[in-house]
Amino acid sequence: MPAVLSITAMVPCYNEEECIERAYLEISREIYRYEDSEILFVDDGSTDGTLDIIKRIAREDPRVRYLSFARNFGLESAFTAGFAYASKEWTVQLDADLQSPPAELHKLARRAVEGGYDAVFAVRAGRQDPWYRRLGTIGHQAVATRVLGIELPVRASVFRVVRTVVAHKVADCEVSTPYFLATLPLIGARYTTVETAHAARVAGRAKWSLGKLFRHAADLFVGFSYRPLALIYLAAAAAAVGAGALTLFRGDVRLLATASVLLHAFGLGALALLARYLVRIMRGGEGLPRYQIREANVPVRPRDDLYAHRHAPTGRAAPAPLPQTGNLP
Repeated sequence: MPAVLSITAMVPCYNEEECIERAYLEISREIYRYEDSEILFVDDGSTDGTLDIIKRIAREDPRVRYLSFARNFGLESAFTAGFAYASKEWTVQLDADLQSPPAELHKLARRAVEGGYDAVFAVRAGRQDPWYRRLGTIGHQAVATRVLGIELPVRASVFRVVRTVVAHKVADCEVSTPYFLATLPLIGARYTTVETAHAARVAGRAKWSLGKLFRHAADLFVGFSYRPLALIYLAAAAAAVGAGALTLFRGDVRLLATASVLLHAFGLGALALLARYLVRIMRGGEGLPRYQIREANVPVRPRDDLYAHRHAPTGRAAPAPLPQTGNLP
């Protein structure tokens, strides 16, 4: 790759004090091979020493920038902010736990530049994650693409190189359920995938649980497809026909009782699905920000600044304002 490539290494992190210094060393070794480069850490409201380590690194290295959230807003919000504040032509998203080896970023960057793509996603070869995460990813992407008709970069991970202006477009989309992988194809971006190595976490604990995986899949299914509702209608019609047939042609009380239980269970499931769609509508109308920034060493837009246009409460000093220089809207 040419050394003149302009690129930001964006690193979301949450309670990664055991990993963050090593992550900086390995990422800087690779990203600084490009003359016009920077590292942007996005601290997602860590409660350990992650932010203190990042601030020390930033004091020692002028090419390191950081944002720190007022609380934990989640991974999607963290990399949305990272894309919004990346200042270079390209942005590569990396993990603080180094499961995506920084040395592999050159494969993605080369494919993006030479192929004229807006985004290149890594497909993890020999994935070093628990079985339920591997199976969950395969399962929910298969349901999304084959059953629900949602366009996704298949087997894509969050290790990716994206043209920054395109990432800005995705970050600015007003969707009730933010989901980068599903939003990128909707705006017409050109993308592809490249197989890369994958490593075990260097230290600390994984932040993904089974519950989070289920919620993540539900957000995708309900946020980007109405087919679940159509499937409910079809299943309801089939259940009604079946119940009618049992009533007319089979007088067995046990069969009728079983059918009644199944119909009630189906009804509860349908109500749960409808409730999920209502939650989606409510999210879109709340008007809450995706994230709020408490600290940063970069100019922050007033709408993202927790303390912008606020006055100190009585008897209490106002917090130091975030820098507001530059031409950010």
